[in-house]
Amino acid sequence: MIRAVIYCRCSTEEECQRDALVRQAAEARECVRRLNWFLADEYIESRSGTSVRGREQYQRLFEDLLGKRFDVVVIKSQDRLMRNTKDWYIFIDRLVSCRKKLYLYLEQRFYTADDSLITGIKAILAEEYSRELSRKINNAHKHRQQTGNALMLTSNTYGYRKLPDKSFEIIEEEAQVKRQMYELCAAGYGSRTIARLLREKGIRKRNGTCFSDSDIRRMIRNPINKGTVVMNRRHFDFDTKQMVKNPNEDQYVYENRIPAIVSKELWERANREIDKRAGKKTVGINPGKHILSGKLVCGLCGAPFYRTTRKRKHDQICQWKCRTYLEQGRTKPGKEGGCDNIHLEENGLFSFLANSIFTNSSCCEAEELLAKIFLKLLKECLQETRQKEQAHSQQYDQKLRQQQSLLLEKYLEGLIDESLYKEKQLDLQSKIQEQNIRNIPKENSHRSFPTSEERLETIRQFLLQNQCISKACVFGMLETVEKITVFPERLEVLQKGKLGQTIFLCELCRICYTTD
Repeated sequence: MIRAVIYCRCSTEEECQRDALVRQAAEARECVRRLNWFLADEYIESRSGTSVRGREQYQRLFEDLLGKRFDVVVIKSQDRLMRNTKDWYIFIDRLVSCRKKLYLYLEQRFYTADDSLITGIKAILAEEYSRELSRKINNAHKHRQQTGNALMLTSNTYGYRKLPDKSFEIIEEEAQVKRQMYELCAAGYGSRTIARLLREKGIRKRNGTCFSDSDIRRMIRNPINKGTVVMNRRHFDFDTKQMVKNPNEDQYVYENRIPAIVSKELWERANREIDKRAGKKTVGINPGKHILSGKLVCGLCGAPFYRTTRKRKHDQICQWKCRTYLEQGRTKPGKEGGCDNIHLEENGLFSFLANSIFTNSSCCEAEELLAKIFLKLLKECLQETRQKEQAHSQQYDQKLRQQQSLLLEKYLEGLIDESLYKEKQLDLQSKIQEQNIRNIPKENSHRSFPTSEERLETIRQFLLQNQCISKACVFGMLETVEKITVFPERLEVLQKGKLGQTIFLCELCRICYTTD
């Protein structure tokens, strides 16, 4: 029996579209039943067809094409699958290579190779239709916001309530929280400190979660709190499938359109304070540029790990710690928030990754080989540099002696007097003596200089003892890592385009983390 799956899609979640989606799914099931096929699975979603981004059911179907669970994909029509020419050809390519069939029940026929041209034209027309529709929607939004008749604000705006007549009123309890944010910011408190103070007072957002530092900054920056509404800030770009910020000259500013929560003076003082802080480098010299930045994620609370440093007498300790721990500390009875995850010591982490993930049993041999190759290249560079220095020294010495001869000729011809001749002759003689001293081999000098071989051996020992080669290998391999999830007892490594790999922290690797 032929095994079939159905794919149904509608572009929006309006009530009429949801009814259409139900009818579309019923028609597809009836088609499978009428043809005496076995219904293996269903892929039903309400998403736009202009892109495959965010379409979970389509992505699941696309992956399942690689398997052997079904033989036929049943759809209503081509535009129900997608309205993007490139994505259409990518889907058809995988469909054909996996020896699957596509059945369009509205036309009651299978897709064949002869249809590639006409379906490509249909995909282009469907994409152009969607582009034109997007252009009309953007223009309608812009015109509606330009007139200013209806404010484009959501009902979830904190501090405000949207009334049935589309006007807004202040929710005094939430407005007090916002005023407190502005007053603390104007007094010099940072957004992270403000978030901590609100959390300690038990103040939460509407969904019950705590305010984050980014929430604080976004609210303080929003001019709506002083009664000013800025519209047409962004528009949807059809080609990039993203919301794009409009230039300031294309935005529409309406002052005193809604009740103000804070005065203009307080709003400006708080924003000036944020501008001052933005000009200060308070998070390090190179924030976010480390190879591990954005890759280490806490497995307990989902927050990223941040790099911290502290100095000791003779060295510096670099550790990676959970952001929740840095902001809220450890979890305590009767206290919300906090994180009990481990801290990762940077050098120990690199050694652990090198030994556990990216290298094999021949790690030491490979490291020794790489060190030899590096030292060979370094030796060649040193020899080349020495040869260039010797050539330059010979040219300079020849130049000084030519100047001596020229000076003597001018003196004998009476072009310069005796005093000037003696002055220049002493100067040239001094330079020649300095050059002769510089040309004396270091081995023959009274000072003890290490030979080139000794210097190279010192460098080799330094590379091996400080694990510089293995660190370089780990740095290169980390380019292929998408995320490392940290748990107290294990690391879960997710590499780009590969399945995750779980590494358990063994006793020998306990040096790479602490829990204080």
